[in-house]
Amino acid sequence: SIYEPKHQQQLILKIHSITMSGLNVSCFLTETRWNVTMLFVNRNSMLEMSIHSFESSLYYNHNNPISCAAVEAMHLGPKKQRLVEMQFNRAQCGEEQPYVNDWVLERIRKDEIKGEMSFVVGMKLRLHMQLVPSTGNGGIIFEHPKKCLVTPLNS
Repeated sequence: SIYEPKHQQQLILKIHSITMSGLNVSCFLTETRWNVTMLFVNRNSMLEMSIHSFESSLYYNHNNPISCAAVEAMHLGPKKQRLVEMQFNRAQCGEEQPYVNDWVLERIRKDEIKGEMSFVVGMKLRLHMQLVPSTGNGGIIFEHPKKCLVTPLNS
């Protein structure tokens, strides 16, 4: 089919910027806020993409969840992009807040003294895609969840 997905990235996610404020390890990060601006890009000229609202988690050192963000649903037309601000704070986590143990707090404290920290943004997206020209039935099926690594843009 001419609409069969090619071996190229159709949806691209890039971290555009990260800011942090209120870092206070002694109060278990309850006052800390991270703002992450993500660039969502639909590179396909034939597909429209609707992304359901989703929750995202911020991890320290790849596997220690420390905060949450809620992102509203969005629509990406063909060859369109959108900057989305994700505001991570513990209030966004609702009743099920991530448990941050003393080991993680101590590591963050040491990293703060060194002036470098390692964070990962994790999210599960639900996409609905449809063909723009109404030429009949079409769609894309992902048999297994797709994993993607979100990396910062080069400055």
